[in-house]
Parts: sequence; C-alpha cells; structure tokens
Amino acid sequence: VHREKRLKDMMSQPGCTASSCIVQEWVDFDFEMRQYYLPPHPCVPGARLTPTRIECNAWGTRSNENTVGQSHASFSKLSADDCIKRWNGDEAAWEMAKERATEVAQFLLAWLQSINGAPVTMIRLDFMCKRTGDGKARVIFGEYCEMGACCLGWKEGPPTIWKAALDAALRH
Repeated sequence: VHREKRLKDMMSQPGCTASSCIVQEWVDFDFEMRQYYLPPHPCVPGARLTPTRIECNAWGTRSNENTVGQSHASFSKLSADDCIKRWNGDEAAWEMAKERATEVAQFLLAWLQSINGAPVTMIRLDFMCKRTGDGKARVIFGEYCEMGACCLGWKEGPPTIWKAALDAALRH
C-alpha cells in the first residue's frame, strides 16, 4: 500500500508527463552492466544496434548511516577483466552476458522508438548480471538513462555524448 501511494504521488507531480512507470524489484546480481548507445542518423528501422561503450560497476555492503545526499552503499568501477575475475575466469559467461544484454536492448530500443518516433541521440541501458553456471549468465534490465547520465570511467563519454547531441540539434 505504501509503494502504491508513493507511485501515485510521484506520477501525479505537477509537470510529470509520464504515462507509465517501471518498478524494479530486488535482483540478485554480481555486477551492473551499463550499455551506452548513440544510434546513427538516420536510424534504420530493424537495424541491429551495438553499444558504443560498455561500463560495469559493483555495489558493496549497504550502510545504515542516515546521511542525506550520499550513497548508502560502496560503489566500484569494474573493467571487463575485473568482471571475468569475479566470475572465476569464465569468459564465456561474460560474452553471454554482453550478448544477452545487447539482444534485450534491441527490443527495448525498438519499444522506446514505437512510443515516441523522435530520434534518440543517446541512451544508456543498465542490466544486472549474474553468473549462473559455467559459461552461463543471466541479465535483467534495470533502467533507461537519458542524456546526461553518468559515464563512470568512460573519460571520453561526456564530450562524445554532447557532440552527438549538438550534431542532432544542428540537423533539425
């Protein structure tokens, strides 16, 4: 009941134009994979998009400190090698996770385009990844992130993304 009330309050805020809300339940995962997409212009319907960049991170133990404006869990950036090490050297599971996340992204990007036909300059899709056995991984979609989303350790990310945004604006 509390969650229902909070969602209704959130969705009825002045200026909110959202027609739906995705609620994420707790997911058991080993790390988060963030895929950054900068779709080409013009975007060809049905064309397979590949991520421009993939960044990963892991969350540590949650703190019960009552601090405002600070994360309640430790956060660490992970390289591809770090992810594979966390999975006991299982490169096949890593490749499966990347492939599955990219496959799910195709559906998510097509769905988003079907809701609003405006071209998307940049979008980040976040996935929770869990190794489930030798050479196997489960990925669960977490969230869409728009322009201005955190780029983690991708140093060239902000200038790359904002150049794409400026190019798109100048086209219109």
